[in-house]
Amino acid sequence: MASRPARLLALVLLAVLVPLGLASCSSGGGNMITVGTKFDQPGLAAKLPDGSLAGFDVDVATYVAGELGYSPDQIDWKEAPSAQRETLIQNGQVDYIVATYSITDARKQKVAFAGPYLVTGQGLLVRADNTDITGPDSLQNNKKLCSVTGSTPAQRIKDKYPGVQLQSYDTYSACLEALRNGILDALSTDEVILAGYAAQYPGEFKLVGEPFSVENYGIGLHKEDLELREKINAAIEKMISTGAWQQAFERNLGPAGMPVPAAPEVDRYSSVDAVAAVDLWGQYGGKILRAFWVTIQLAVFSAIGALVIGTVLAAMRLSPVPVLSWLGTAYVNIVRNTPLTLILLFCSFGLAQTMGVTLAHSDSPTFVVDSNFRLAVLGLSVYTAAFVCETLRSGINTIPLGQAEAARSLGLTFSQNLRLILLPQAFRAVLVPLGSVLIALVKNTTIASAIGVAEAALLMKEMIENTAMLLVVGSIFAVGFIILTLPLGLLFGKLGNRWAVLR
Repeated sequence: MASRPARLLALVLLAVLVPLGLASCSSGGGNMITVGTKFDQPGLAAKLPDGSLAGFDVDVATYVAGELGYSPDQIDWKEAPSAQRETLIQNGQVDYIVATYSITDARKQKVAFAGPYLVTGQGLLVRADNTDITGPDSLQNNKKLCSVTGSTPAQRIKDKYPGVQLQSYDTYSACLEALRNGILDALSTDEVILAGYAAQYPGEFKLVGEPFSVENYGIGLHKEDLELREKINAAIEKMISTGAWQQAFERNLGPAGMPVPAAPEVDRYSSVDAVAAVDLWGQYGGKILRAFWVTIQLAVFSAIGALVIGTVLAAMRLSPVPVLSWLGTAYVNIVRNTPLTLILLFCSFGLAQTMGVTLAHSDSPTFVVDSNFRLAVLGLSVYTAAFVCETLRSGINTIPLGQAEAARSLGLTFSQNLRLILLPQAFRAVLVPLGSVLIALVKNTTIASAIGVAEAALLMKEMIENTAMLLVVGSIFAVGFIILTLPLGLLFGKLGNRWAVLR
């Protein structure tokens, strides 16, 4: 048995060593900085197969972090898609963002910018064998162009070149895949981004025309953090003066054939002018009405499709044929537990891009709009049908078993029994639950913005990006969806009470 002095010595050592161990753990894991960047832009910021990041933006972000006192292994990288950059900064999810972030007056109302650290311009990328597109003016003849939702290039194309068919995706890699597959004619964004993609696929793509804008890339951070902004500005200037900036550009974008541009001059703006009053209804009123009309059309056509498919599925699940019953059950269990976003992306990328099933003629002047809309209707119908099926099946289960047996005793076949006895009563019994499914469908139409359908959610993203009036814009669209869904609930509730089957 240990002596008393030995036990006291052990307790003293434990009291000293445990806090030291905890302190060392906390200093290694807590002394981190979170930096946002893109993960899919070769030459600027791309995730490599080993999980590391490489590119000019990554080098700039790493240099700045070093000047702030953080080593490369103390950087916590976070993906920052174009449409989410302001949200990441405002919510404190990142300390700063280096992600081809163009400095604009509208964005200055939401976040602060250090820099710029690079000046570039918007360009066009086409397939190497394309001879029709030579610049932005040649896009006017119903050419199919892709850009990223929430980005400055996408907005410029919509404003200046209304004759082009614009497809918006959440990432440039999705645009590039559509361009490779021949679904779209061109990809537009800043030249440095396009040069990185062209270098990644030698001989497949080419840059055409001259840049038709001036883009100042800045480092985004919280609007109130002026001290950090000044430190980042000083770091950018030091990177330029020491030659590290030029070396980083040559290392990452030199292989793509991009000449080193003139080093930018840091803009130490002291304040941002107050947001000018925006007549939202005067500027966006027509667009809002058109966007909600698209939402209504999506809901109506998808509801019809879901009702047809769901009814067939319910019949399959009740079928005396084991194979049909198994198929119906498998469909419901698989689709009901698959995210709707995944189903819509499969319709767009799987069916349209990979298999060529676009549901619209490629020569149509409204090909992009029509294809996106019909693929969205297909995805929403397929998804909602699983819920319609289960709702109808629950209604059929409320019908007394004796009625079905009586129908069989009269010589009715399964299909006759289903059509004449079971389904009419089932629909009347589940009108209220079917109304809830329809309301959920109306709200689910917002997911269609992921594949570029110009419905309400996509317009809301655009308005938030360009007006800096988050609460006002959000309230407008919230009221719009209430106007669409509240009457549906009241209508189906009234019909359910009126046509209820009395037992």
